[in-house]
Amino acid sequence: MMESWSRREILAATIAVAAGLLAACGEDPLPALRARARNLGASLDCSDVAMLQPAEAATRADNQYRQHSERDDQFCLACLNYQPPADPAACGTCKTVRGPINPDGWCKQWTKARL
Repeated sequence: MMESWSRREILAATIAVAAGLLAACGEDPLPALRARARNLGASLDCSDVAMLQPAEAATRADNQYRQHSERDDQFCLACLNYQPPADPAACGTCKTVRGPINPDGWCKQWTKARL
């Protein structure tokens, strides 16, 4: 048997669904993450590759790695390949580029992470 809903119940259900959709959309986390990457990366020097083998060091040049990205939407902290360090004041690592990686960096292997 069908239960009938009052207008008040329909309105309340509609508001609840709309609020859920708005919450699911949320704000874009990228600008805050970009600011965090710039802040963390500004004082880091992730250029020491002395401990790398020549082939490992070549991944940096081959992938055009840069310590600081000029792009607001592409930087290592927002990359799927970036591996953050345990200590935020240290350089991270990467799945595709060898050596220390700056969270504010960029390379041509950049792949958007799920934020």
